[in-house]
Amino acid sequence: MSAKLYNALHDLLVALGLLDRPKLQPVPVRTDDQRRPQAPRRRR
Repeated sequence: MSAKLYNALHDLLVALGLLDRPKLQPVPVRTDDQRRPQAPRRRR
């Protein structure tokens, strides 16, 4: 119950501009294409 109340109060303070929104962390993206097997391309 207190977690819901805290979340509602926090959302209200963010909406009123009294608090900053939490900063989101970037999601890491894999770029190593050599390790992933390539699927054969289909022809139409």
